[in-house]
Amino acid sequence: MKETIGLIGVGNMGTAILEGLLKKNLVMPSQVVVFDKLKDKAEEFSRQWKTGLAASCADVVSKSEIVLLAVKPQDLAATATEMNVQPGKFTLISILAGVPLSKFKEIFNSSVELVRAMPNLGAKVGESMTAVTATSEKAYSFAEQIFSGCGKIARLEEKFFDLVTAVSGSGPAYFFLLMELLENAGREQGLGEKEARLLAVQTAVGAALLAATSDVSPEELRRRVTSKGGTTEAALKIFEQNAFSETVKQAVTAAVNRGKELSKG
Repeated sequence: MKETIGLIGVGNMGTAILEGLLKKNLVMPSQVVVFDKLKDKAEEFSRQWKTGLAASCADVVSKSEIVLLAVKPQDLAATATEMNVQPGKFTLISILAGVPLSKFKEIFNSSVELVRAMPNLGAKVGESMTAVTATSEKAYSFAEQIFSGCGKIARLEEKFFDLVTAVSGSGPAYFFLLMELLENAGREQGLGEKEARLLAVQTAVGAALLAATSDVSPEELRRRVTSKGGTTEAALKIFEQNAFSETVKQAVTAAVNRGKELSKG
């Protein structure tokens, strides 16, 4: 990329996205400028990655062709005021959960091309799943270049974003919970903490890689590993008896509904 990129909000997700770009040499440090209201966070990132350091939100806007907005949703109004956007086009990429494009159009009028993106925590290891929607093909192109640095990308209509948040945005926590429960079960049966965690986490890693590289569905992979009368079948029967499938459906629905509530403010 040749465009200059500014980050407003130097938190876990924003920095993970920029780190992906910098590690893969998709941008040079001289193309990047960062700002956070907590100055120490921005200064530390700038020192570590040799990027520019902005004095304010408005300074980020003045120095950037693409602005990545990664503040808390409740801070949007104050941040938008501080950005002091003047007439003229630039591209704003928001990763704010629950904030629709219509809200940004209301704030910035026609002075900004917009992207709404929903990445997840996998960005920290270059394996995010990011859904994007945008107001122009140019904005889509910028988003896809940026998020390719930290994982996979899918273009989706905005009407699906509450579902995206529930499935992939919140999704890492569901898998962490299963790993946590498997680790606990191992420890309760006599394994040490280190060994139990290794068994749980590495099993999850292997299963995920197998699903990602296989030409068959997770459902078919589950069938192939479930021998009739075997240990896996015994475990899966307990999941079935305790309505595991229905629990997952209810959990995702609860997350979708909460996302809709947040979108309405």
